[in-house]
Amino acid sequence: MTEAVRILAIVCPFIFLAGFVDAVAGGGGVISLPAYLFAGLPAHMAAGTNKLSAGFGTIMAAFKYLRMVK
Repeated sequence: MTEAVRILAIVCPFIFLAGFVDAVAGGGGVISLPAYLFAGLPAHMAAGTNKLSAGFGTIMAAFKYLRMVK
């Protein structure tokens, strides 16, 4: 198994769970950041990836809100 496949196999289920938790109650970073670290990413890369995914989630929520507001 290549390194990239191993990382994806570890991270993807946790990130899906983190996205669900974030959508329902907020705080998905509590799940996603340890998942990145557990997969073997360096701390600075894990923190940056976590912030990037949180930023995209915020942007998508803002666009959806703006489309629904009349």
